[in-house]
This record gives sequence, C-alpha cells and structure tokens, in this order.
Amino acid sequence: MIYVFIGNYICMESGKYLYYGPVAGFISAIFEAIMFYLFDIAASLPPGYQFTAIGSRLLHISGFYGTLYGMLLHFVVGTVVGMVAALISYYVIALRIKTVKSGLFIGILAGFLVLLVFSLPVNILLLHLYVYEKYYLPSTAFYYSMHIFYGAVWGIFLGYFIPRQRKSS
Repeated sequence: MIYVFIGNYICMESGKYLYYGPVAGFISAIFEAIMFYLFDIAASLPPGYQFTAIGSRLLHISGFYGTLYGMLLHFVVGTVVGMVAALISYYVIALRIKTVKSGLFIGILAGFLVLLVFSLPVNILLLHLYVYEKYYLPSTAFYYSMHIFYGAVWGIFLGYFIPRQRKSS
C-alpha cells in the first residue's frame, strides 16, 4: 500500500514537471525570440534574421513565411527542449528544482548543455548559419549567450511554479 502511494506521488510529481517543463520552454523561447529581434534591430540586421535563416536553410521557404515558419520551428524546439530538460531535472535528483535560486542555477546549466549538445551541432552541421562560422563577430557571443538566457528563464519559471504546486497538492 505504501509503495502504491509513493508511486502515485512520484507520478503526480513528474506530471507537474511534464506540464510546466514545456510551458516554461515555450515561454523561454518567446523571451529568447524577443531578444533576437532586439539584437537584430540594434545590430542593423534585418529583424528576425536568425528565424529567416532557419526558414530558408532548413525549410527552404524565403521571405515573410520563411521568417514566420523559422520562428514557429524555434518555438516548437524550445517547447520540446523545455519538456526534456524538465524530465531530466526531475529524474536526476541532484538536478531537481526546488526553489527559484536552484531553478536559475540548473536552468543556466541546462542552457549551456543545450548549446553544446543540440544547438551548435544543428547550427554548424545542418543550418550553416553565419553566426557560428564567423566566431569573431559580436553576434556570435550574443547568440551563444541566448541559450544560457533561455535556460535561466526556463529554470526560474520552474523554480517558481513547481514548489508552489507541490505545497498545494
């Protein structure tokens, strides 16, 4: 009987991560997209340059729809990454998010790992984006840092909502 109770508690708890992880990933991707647009404007690049590159190089769609579909693909990937990172955070007890502070730390770590494991290989090998080919550009450091920003927003969001949901259950 105790095993069933513990099992249900674990399933309910992981369900919260499964719910809030993708939501946090989607919200983080939106904040990241806003930062991309602000950077493009400040750097005198066409607004949405990163999304246009994704649309044209990966989906073979140009113009407005290339930018739109590139941004939508970015949101989908951000949502999926948020879910996967949340599940990893839940099942690896040392990475479990308990507070906003631990969420920030684990989120920054997650953003760095997403950069190394997913973003760099996709951008270099599949998309051949200029930002990763010209390492001396200031935009390279900015685009790298945006993955850390994504992770930080994701972790803060989970650090805020997961403990509150745990107490109300």
